[in-house]
Amino acid sequence: MAKMTKKQKEQAVEQFLPRVKYYANKYAFCLPAELSSEDLVSAGIVGLLEAIERYDPAMNTTLSTFADFRIRGAMIDEVRSMQWASKDARKKLEEVRNAYSEMEKTLNRSVTDEEVAEKLNMPLENLHKTLSIAGTINMVSIEDLGFNKEGEALDILECISKEGERDILEELDLKEMRDTLGAAIDELAEKERLIISLYYYDELTMKEIGKVLDISESRVCQLHGKALIKLKSTLKEFVCKD
Repeated sequence: MAKMTKKQKEQAVEQFLPRVKYYANKYAFCLPAELSSEDLVSAGIVGLLEAIERYDPAMNTTLSTFADFRIRGAMIDEVRSMQWASKDARKKLEEVRNAYSEMEKTLNRSVTDEEVAEKLNMPLENLHKTLSIAGTINMVSIEDLGFNKEGEALDILECISKEGERDILEELDLKEMRDTLGAAIDELAEKERLIISLYYYDELTMKEIGKVLDISESRVCQLHGKALIKLKSTLKEFVCKD
């Protein structure tokens, strides 16, 4: 199979470096103190170089798609490698996720942060911090939420794609999971649904989304985490039923 020439590789690096910086800024929300956007840039560059080295024009995908996947994946791996979320933080996150799920099933409606905080006997400020952590732990894709089918990743972007585009998930036999997730996204509160769409489809940063919705960046981060908690709960039920 034909490989990229040295000149093509150099051109690709120059072409995709702005994407590395873009994704670093996009994923820099709610990072732990030990990690900076510069660390994400470094990881992204490594991912880009790996993608360029491994890419073959004979592959059934474009270099742009392949590079984007590796850049994002390298940044996620960098965050995960820090293992910054303590067991206590993860336990608290699970308690919050269960509270939202149980209360919404019982009440048959969306519940407020105040209601969940009261149920957990937790200060509202602490709940918001936990929701922010959720947004960082569960970055980017449904695979990062811990769910896939037969080893194939399900990207949240595919669940809110435009009509008329090629149905990649159907080709991967993931359509039922996509439909389940799509329905769960539709049931989110309006701001949560907008944040999911603006972040994953329109590729806005948390800061940009805050300006669009006229709320603070930290509040966007909290609502993003809250949405991911709900989607994770839905997918857990979906996987367990099989």
